[in-house]
Amino acid sequence: MSSTGMEAVLPFTGPAVVFGNHTHTNDPFFISEMYPYTIRWVAGSYLFKMKGVGFLLRHLVHAIPKIQGRSDLETIRNISKALKNGDIVGLFPEGTRSWDGEMMDITAATAKLVRIFKVPIIFVHIEGGFLNKPRWSDKVRKGPVSIRVVRVLTPEEIERMTLPEITALTKECLSFSTDEWEDTAHIPYKSDTLAEGSERLFYLCPRCGKFSTMESHGNTVRCSSCGFSADFDEYGKIRTNDEKIPYTRLSEWHEWEKGELEHIYAESGKEQIFSDHGILFQIPGRKKLETVSDSFTVGACHEGFFFVFEGEVRHGESSFSELFFPFQSIESMVINAKQTVEFYAEGKQYRFRTALDRSPLKYQELYAAYRKGVE
Repeated sequence: MSSTGMEAVLPFTGPAVVFGNHTHTNDPFFISEMYPYTIRWVAGSYLFKMKGVGFLLRHLVHAIPKIQGRSDLETIRNISKALKNGDIVGLFPEGTRSWDGEMMDITAATAKLVRIFKVPIIFVHIEGGFLNKPRWSDKVRKGPVSIRVVRVLTPEEIERMTLPEITALTKECLSFSTDEWEDTAHIPYKSDTLAEGSERLFYLCPRCGKFSTMESHGNTVRCSSCGFSADFDEYGKIRTNDEKIPYTRLSEWHEWEKGELEHIYAESGKEQIFSDHGILFQIPGRKKLETVSDSFTVGACHEGFFFVFEGEVRHGESSFSELFFPFQSIESMVINAKQTVEFYAEGKQYRFRTALDRSPLKYQELYAAYRKGVE
């Protein structure tokens, strides 16, 4: 670990807010290790349930829990309370980790928080975090992670700015591209399994256009249907075996498949769009979520997500063999640890997990395509 620009934050012992780009599960710990003062991180509530990480979040950084994908006024109140106590609070405005090393969307609500808190804002870049361990990978590569302070925005500057100006500056200061950074840094991230797990990101083959046909092994991901393949190198780049599909960046492939998924959704009728084998399905119980199946089919059509179980599932006094969740009933959807999809429908929380060699991302991005069409 290394850092640059920390001298800029030495006057700010608190209160203050640290904003960072989000690339790695350990991002809060990476920044806290280099930062000269204690940071109380806002972290997804699901992380508190993980034994090792949960212990560190509670006892090392005194983190503030946040339910991902949902408005949480209690979290904002807890942040305000911490700032009034003179604490430094850490946030990731993207809300979730990047899948391809590029920045996720930053909402306008971030600017409102900056205006409400009225404390110094420290913008930090995490460099190399994605290449050290991509979100879709189970394995760490051999390569460094560094922290760089980009800018400190003072309360006086904030007071003079409009909300659109704060939003624009926030996006400018947080904007980070792994590809662009690596083009300059040219640091190798070594592994014999550079491609393994990438089928969780690449849910569509760019040659044959089929869902869930990509299979990874070692440094190569290959389509089981048409033979299209891409080799990964130590610098985060890929090289395909098809001159007509000259992708060199993960983000290029990912942007194509997101656009293609939107088109497929818009053109779909009553037919099934895709489906997978599921290995975990949880529904609300009396006190917590309860697992009701570890073997089922999950899929999507134009109207929503469906679940078909192997035999009848009994839960309390009710039983069912299939469930359907219309998109219009779903309030939010996020992907948590262990590739688990979590969503709220009609105020109730549900979770499911596909086979680990399948992409949970396509479910979230299909739901996003629906939301884009109705907003």
